[in-house]
Amino acid sequence: MLMNKERFNNIKGVSAVTLCLLFILMLSGFKAVQENSVTIEQVQKEHGVVLVGINSNYYPVTIELDLKLKNMISSEKNPLTTVIPGKSKLELLELEVDTPNSSSGWEYNFKYYQGSIFAKHNDKIAYRLPYKIGEQHRLDQGYNGKFSHKGDSRYSLDFNMEEGTEIYSSRAGTVVEIEARYSNGGKHKSFIDKANYVTILHDDGTFAQYSHLRKNGVTVSIGQKVKVGERIGYSGSTGYVTGPHLHFTVLQAKKGGGFISIPVKFATRAGIKTLEEKKTYTAY
Repeated sequence: MLMNKERFNNIKGVSAVTLCLLFILMLSGFKAVQENSVTIEQVQKEHGVVLVGINSNYYPVTIELDLKLKNMISSEKNPLTTVIPGKSKLELLELEVDTPNSSSGWEYNFKYYQGSIFAKHNDKIAYRLPYKIGEQHRLDQGYNGKFSHKGDSRYSLDFNMEEGTEIYSSRAGTVVEIEARYSNGGKHKSFIDKANYVTILHDDGTFAQYSHLRKNGVTVSIGQKVKVGERIGYSGSTGYVTGPHLHFTVLQAKKGGGFISIPVKFATRAGIKTLEEKKTYTAY
């Protein structure tokens, strides 16, 4: 699901060359990246300028920067694709005048989106079942489920559970997105973007999303560090659903914006397993 939104600015440079800056804000699987949440700062040097990327989000962003240069040299390859960590600044590149006392200038555009396209999932991780120890829940829809687990979402899991069931984190990380305002759900496509959820960033750059929570059913806040097995909310039936359940998926950013789901394994009483549809599993 993508949504493009563009805004143009003209910025005056020290060499009296007009710079064109293009922002492309993209919906990348959760919420749209907020306007101006990622900016580029220009730090003037004696013979050029340093471009610094500033990310005010809690999650990393991938930035794609394209330059058009006149009598200037870039310290990095062009175009440049790199990742700015959450809540941080990163020196992207330095531009220097090639031939002094000659006309020079630059023009650039960039786009950015949630997550690092260079993230690599740690396949040694065994995830904890996302509910209370001792509870049993059936997996109603597993990987490549016929109802809705297709395409980029094919490695998703739907646990059958009554509304109000406590939800626990399957892996440690940082809460980077939450939604808790919606109260309704159903099979109509109009409900697709109306699910409550918690999104947690892992230390390998992947994300886990816990979806369809009840209204006001989120018990963590953005920026909060959570451990494995920490309560993060309550199940519900908001968004595109046929009934109350927990939708769980691990996600990795893909080039251009959006995410792909990743198959993961869980610690069960029978060992570390890939969960199978229609089977019941006990958290421990």
